[in-house]
Amino acid sequence: MRYFDDFAVGERHDIPARYEVTKDEIVAFAEKWDPQPFHIDEEAAAKSVYGTLTACGTHVQAIVLWLAARLPEETAVIGALGYDEIRFHKAAKLGDTLRLVIECIETKPSSSKPDRGIVKNRHILMNQDGETVFSQMTTLLIARKR
Repeated sequence: MRYFDDFAVGERHDIPARYEVTKDEIVAFAEKWDPQPFHIDEEAAAKSVYGTLTACGTHVQAIVLWLAARLPEETAVIGALGYDEIRFHKAAKLGDTLRLVIECIETKPSSSKPDRGIVKNRHILMNQDGETVFSQMTTLLIARKR
């Protein structure tokens, strides 16, 4: 288990798991949550600025969470406090293979509850060409070692 005390500003984790963006998943997710033509219709997507099906933004954020859950050690997260500076740099396209890098950018012990602290991480989602697809800052409340 990884606790607040185990985090160090500047540490960087390249998550070993990869995520392939598939047609079935793009379409199924978007049909339910964001039924834009370039997410659900291959013909319409081919005529769009993207030239192919793309994963919707909410799907991309779900992929980030899926990859983050593949860290080698479980983290003693009490809860997420927020997501900030959410940026969609490039479309996540059909056939892309995505990877996640997590950078610790701030740690702060709680001033009112000594059993926890706040960790801010930068999530950077990249495609197979090393291009940044998505980024966000994540603020987590994490238990301290007892």
